Amino acid sequence: MKMFRYLTVALIILTAVACSNKGPQFVIQGKVADADTAVLYLEKRELDKITLLDSVKLGDTKGDFKFSQPTTSYPEFYVLRLNGQVINIAIDSTENVTVNASQKRFATDYTVEGSEANSLLKDVALAQYKANHELVELRKRFDSKAVNEQEYITEVKSIADSYKETAKKIIFTNLKSPAAYFALFQKVSGYLFFDPYDRTDYKIFAAVATAWDMEYKDSPRAKQLHDYTLAAMKIRKQSEQNLDIDFDNIHEANTAEYYKIELPDVNAKNINLASLKGKAVLLDFTVYQDENSPRHNMELNRLYNKYKPNLEIYQVSFDSDTHLWKNAAINIPWIAVHEAKSVNSELIARYNVQALPTIFLLNKDGDIVKRLLPNDNIETEIQKIL
Repeated sequence: MKMFRYLTVALIILTAVACSNKGPQFVIQGKVADADTAVLYLEKRELDKITLLDSVKLGDTKGDFKFSQPTTSYPEFYVLRLNGQVINIAIDSTENVTVNASQKRFATDYTVEGSEANSLLKDVALAQYKANHELVELRKRFDSKAVNEQEYITEVKSIADSYKETAKKIIFTNLKSPAAYFALFQKVSGYLFFDPYDRTDYKIFAAVATAWDMEYKDSPRAKQLHDYTLAAMKIRKQSEQNLDIDFDNIHEANTAEYYKIELPDVNAKNINLASLKGKAVLLDFTVYQDENSPRHNMELNRLYNKYKPNLEIYQVSFDSDTHLWKNAAINIPWIAVHEAKSVNSELIARYNVQALPTIFLLNKDGDIVKRLLPNDNIETEIQKIL
């Protein structure tokens, strides 16, 4: 009997030691209604990789699930994935998070308990989902010619602004929250809702970066956000001061990537933007069928005649009607090329085009030194780079 007591005590001690060796743990548990044989996966979404941590076959558990994993001293992001749908989860302690959802509407119709940050994260995710859904519907309207290019760009901006209003309320509820970080880096049509190169949006990046620097100094995400924000500030300030930008040391804005534009002119000859290095260039994104296009092109014509051969204009048209574009561009003296993908072009995302026309100025070294704002005087800015 005494020996049995010794064995029992030893077993309890070994179990306690084993548990303590696991370290702090978090738990994500819940139930998926109407689950069949589908598999629910838990993934960790780090800055540079996605790691599958665990899975459960819901048919074997009648929809119940429970995942337990080691936690870190700073926030990290996880995903519950089911049949291509995902629920984003943030963990910043030894939390016990409960998620209940249905299999059919897993990503949009769910509840989350046990964490205020995850309630806010859900609001961000649903706002982003709404924006993407609206964008898909807008593209259908554009493809059916129910809206033109300018209207498309304007409505995309309206969709993004709507998301940003929702996101800003969440961000400023708690700058240190994982939901604030998450909200900053959501995308639509390939580019960030919040533009770190925009003066107003930059302040939001800076506010969250400062809060994370102070609260989570050991976090890789805090360092990434800090570096990203400083790089954006450097580019924006140098742009405003019309200084040469050292793109080689700023990976977020690699000048080689920006120069990858090679499109056909009216004679079907492909012209590469990079071939213009050595000249100051006005890079113009536009549509000819917009009612303001004739006035815009008249102003460009005046400037082109005044400043050539020191200034070249590389004009990219997003007109969906190729025939209309050719008729309008046939007598234009500068380089006029056409993007057949229209507003579905990846150039929209790469240059964060939010209205047409949008103008960039490039110096002789090929650096983008200015994105013209609506109130900027084009000629004054041209004189600065010359």
